[in-house]
Amino acid sequence: MKVQRLFLAVLLAVILLPCTTALAEYWGSKKSDKFHYPSCTWAQKIKPENLVVFQSKEEAAKAGYVPCKVCKP
Repeated sequence: MKVQRLFLAVLLAVILLPCTTALAEYWGSKKSDKFHYPSCTWAQKIKPENLVVFQSKEEAAKAGYVPCKVCKP
């Protein structure tokens, strides 16, 4: 029974982990050089007209943004 639960847990992780990574999104502001998780307190303060959305940390870094020191994306 324990082996079956462990197998199921590993199987779900293998299936779901790529899905969550593919859906990762990061927010930045045109008025700042930081990027955040959308749930970050600072990301919530970004005005819609200044919002910049990145699909990866690498994309944000290429655009000159650095990780937020609060949410640490």
